[in-house]
Amino acid sequence: MKTLAYVLALSALAGCGGGGAVGATPTADAGADIGSGVADVGAPLDTGATPAETYPAGPYGSSVGRLFRPFTLTACNREGDEAQWRFDGPDFFTSQLTVLVIAAAWCVPCQREAAQIQAQIIDPYADRGVRVVQLLVQNTDGSAISPATCRSWVSRYGITFPELMDPMFITQPFVPMTAFPANVIIDRCGRIRWRQYGSETGLTSIRAAIDEVLADPRYPNCPAAE
Repeated sequence: MKTLAYVLALSALAGCGGGGAVGATPTADAGADIGSGVADVGAPLDTGATPAETYPAGPYGSSVGRLFRPFTLTACNREGDEAQWRFDGPDFFTSQLTVLVIAAAWCVPCQREAAQIQAQIIDPYADRGVRVVQLLVQNTDGSAISPATCRSWVSRYGITFPELMDPMFITQPFVPMTAFPANVIIDRCGRIRWRQYGSETGLTSIRAAIDEVLADPRYPNCPAAE
């Protein structure tokens, strides 16, 4: 699989480091794997059957090419049964890919990215099966995210996609050294296809990665079980 074009835009990225400060330009895909085994970064995607409504079993990891571990978290902008949002819920199987954004309320680049998601991703990809979900990890003071902060964030940025609360920071393997925001693309087979830390005007790196995954002629096939 060819190298994605996001490396061309790294110089324009801005990210947050620990303690709420704006940090140096982050690197891409530097996190460690979850679980055991060697990261599989080159597994072919041109064999196997189309996705069934059963999420693939592990082993899971956090590197590009590994299977993403599904989770269930509370969405502060959903009610009833939809409030407990499952990554591997019904909409996973009707989507072409998922854009997962991990953010903190104190992070200025996270704020800038949140303000662009609707116009740069939700609207232009509305008819192409792109699912977007954002996780908030921390409040403005660095404490665990609260429902009040989450709802304020949703209102401030006009968010229509699921806004989840991750107070226990279960997604930490994707955010080494609190390099917020962390952006991850997971395909319809549950495989991590792309990762990036930081944000940029126009979200051009994320859009380029989405376009490349959607253009992959090997869809809708998934890799055979390992």
